[in-house]
Amino acid sequence: MAENENPTKVESQKPEDSPEEESSEDLLSLESLDSILEKEDPEFAKSLKNIGPDDPSNPIVIEESDLEYKIEDEVKYWNRQEGWRKKLVKFLPFLPRISYYVRLQHMALRLTWRKTKEQTIHFLKNLGPNLKHGLIEVLGSIKSWLGELGATFKTFSLMQKLGVVVLLIATGIGGVVLYKIANNKLIPHQEELFLPTLEDWADKKEFFEATQVEPFYDSTRVAQNIFSTQRIFANIRKSSQSGPNPMAALEFYVEGTDADVVVEIKDREPEVKDLFLRVVEDMNYDQLSSAEGKQMLCERLRKEINKILTKGKVRRIFYKTAVIKP
Repeated sequence: MAENENPTKVESQKPEDSPEEESSEDLLSLESLDSILEKEDPEFAKSLKNIGPDDPSNPIVIEESDLEYKIEDEVKYWNRQEGWRKKLVKFLPFLPRISYYVRLQHMALRLTWRKTKEQTIHFLKNLGPNLKHGLIEVLGSIKSWLGELGATFKTFSLMQKLGVVVLLIATGIGGVVLYKIANNKLIPHQEELFLPTLEDWADKKEFFEATQVEPFYDSTRVAQNIFSTQRIFANIRKSSQSGPNPMAALEFYVEGTDADVVVEIKDREPEVKDLFLRVVEDMNYDQLSSAEGKQMLCERLRKEINKILTKGKVRRIFYKTAVIKP
């Protein structure tokens, strides 16, 4: 029996910890929390000190009366009205519901505006400190990265260090070369032989001397649109140096500004031949026997044929054969 009683007595002699002792230990841990934070993480403890109470000059107001407002309150409000409002509710019983919905929307907009205003003010107030803090963090990270990079570089051998320096120099030179190539500064831009577009020359005024240009139609790179007429036999006017019945047999080359002129002359060949005959018959023997007269005939033929053409113009007319009988 004595042996059985001993353990119970021992157990009864171990009192449990009282709640008063536990609360005192908790209070001690809370009081020493600031000192522990300052030792373990000074930056976090400093940020906790910056957190202060709300600004009394700009309190956040929560209108509980608006949040607790119900449709029954709106109905009671309309029922208490007098005059035309009371009559209006009798004819339109759904009016309190519409008014309640409008009131809720107005309250939601007001709260949204107030929230946005508070967030904007808070953002503007903390913009400078946040930017400063972010810049300090970025500079600190760059500094630590450079420190690690320098420490790593110190561990390299001499050949490895030289290799890194050469690689950095080659990278810089390559970047400069690529930049100059992209801006046409390394290799001079060659002038194009032909104009791909007239946009670059649209606003320019260039004046060239006669020796610097080449006639367009006389160039060998331009197709010559030349047509040969049939031989024309015509009686010409007599003169003092001719007989009583002088005649001329003439063939001409007609040069047009484009191929359409040649096609039109070929299609209207009888009309063109008749025109040439009438112009030749108006000339006398003395005129056609001289070089000036022959040139005058070609010029008159060119002017007359240009009057009847509808596509392009005749550029010039010259002789193929010319036989003059006195």
